[in-house]
Amino acid sequence: MARSSTERGRLVAAGRRARHPSPVEPAAQRPLADARGPVRTCVGCRSTDARSSLLRVVVVRDLLVVDVARSMPGRGAWLHPDPGCLELATRRRAFGRALRHAGPLDAAVVAEHLAAIDQEHRTAPADPASTV
Repeated sequence: MARSSTERGRLVAAGRRARHPSPVEPAAQRPLADARGPVRTCVGCRSTDARSSLLRVVVVRDLLVVDVARSMPGRGAWLHPDPGCLELATRRRAFGRALRHAGPLDAAVVAEHLAAIDQEHRTAPADPASTV
């Protein structure tokens, strides 16, 4: 099926590197990632999410440490604050690949941090108005 010249548009250049201009996406068609900020991929479940909803994990002397302020130097890996994602990441040895670190990594500190977060959510009141 031949396309008309109006469908194809004009070439930007001539020769081997000739290409059609890339269409500009209207703001309504852009992904929602722009609206919610930077997007990162969880090393455990491999799904993408907003950076603000993930934990940054870095290596300090063969220990995985949660970078609470998200400002520690070095390469970081991103993880959902979910024990299931931590278990998947350790089982698949994803931290070593994401952080480009050879050798075993101890994830005990990250597991303790996730347990503390889970404990906070369990003890926090469900209704903020009930604390007044």
